[in-house]
This record gives sequence, C-alpha cells and structure tokens, in this order.
Amino acid sequence: MPGCTGDHVPGLTDAFVERACRDGLTLVIGTGSVAAVNLGGLLHELASTDPGPTAVILTEAAQRFVTPAALRHLGRCPVLTRESLAPTLQPLHVWLSDVARRVLVYPASAGFMARAATGAADDLAATTLLCATGIPTLLVPSMHPRMWASRLVQHNVRRLQENGAHVLDTRDGTAPHITEVAATLAALTRTHLRAGLPGPEKEEQRT
Repeated sequence: MPGCTGDHVPGLTDAFVERACRDGLTLVIGTGSVAAVNLGGLLHELASTDPGPTAVILTEAAQRFVTPAALRHLGRCPVLTRESLAPTLQPLHVWLSDVARRVLVYPASAGFMARAATGAADDLAATTLLCATGIPTLLVPSMHPRMWASRLVQHNVRRLQENGAHVLDTRDGTAPHITEVAATLAALTRTHLRAGLPGPEKEEQRT
C-alpha cells in the first residue's frame, strides 16, 4: 500500500507497518469488561493459531482492567488508545480498517455493543469498527447474565448481526475460554476466504 512507512504512532514501526500492509492485520478491540484481564493470554493464543501482525485498541473503560503498557509487554504488539495520524497520514481508524484482515472485539461489553449498534463514532475503537466494512468481524460478549438476557441487549445483538458482524453465542453472557475464541475467529476467517467475500473497500478518502 502506498505510504506504508513511518513511525507516527508509538509501536507502529516501519517494520510492523510493512508487515501489516503485506500480510494483513489482526485487529483486537478490548472494551470495558472484566474479561479484559484475559487479553494477554488471548494474544498469545492468536499468535499460536494464526501468526501474523496484530494490533490492539483499548477503550478507556478497558484500561480499568489492563494497562496499555502491560498488554504491550504481554502481546508484543502495538496497543492503541486514541485517534491519531497513521503512517499514510490518514486518520488512524481509516488506516487500521484498510490493512485489517479480521477484527475481534474481546471482550464486548454491553455498553460498547450498544454504541456500535447505533453507529457511534466517539472513540478510536467505535470509529474503527464502523469503518471496517467487509472485514470478518467477531464480537465476544461479556457481561452479567441478567444484562445478557435483556431485550435491549438482544436487540443490539440483532442489529450488529444484520450489519454483518458475527456475535458469539455466550448463552449466559460469560465470555468463553480464549482457546474457543481463537478457534472461532480462525474458522470465521477461513469461511470468509473460501467464500471469496470482498475485503474492505480501498477508497482514496475514507472517514
């Protein structure tokens, strides 16, 4: 991809950017649920099942459970928390959605799913997800069982599914073990490739 060089964002080194542009990026979005403490283990599992460049976006709420510094150390990958300019001098959310080959939202809190279902674009995580059209996307809900059973939450789940996202059936709102999450994401990626589904649109200007 033209302009895929530079070190405009901490962790997005020239070498990492080149690999992401060449091989495609696994983008993990961590939101504000207690399951966020498992993100380090999940990154290790993803690297074992499907090696390749990975980047993490942490919402402000997710940082109550895991710090960016700790996750950078555990995952050996860039951890992003706010909008910036990408190496291409595009908005960061545009560049991420251009190079991403798959998106995993783990954990997906009730609050984040509500924002995503309404098309909110009020932080890096929500804006990137909104821009990631045509990319295999898996959300893994994590919340109290009564919240998961709420008709409002289930309404948001259906809206996300209608817009092309895959929402893992957690039954009682408890996120499954990270091995199941990694396996489900790998299966979704393979299905997408076999079906020959189009990737994200590579527009000159994308906001």
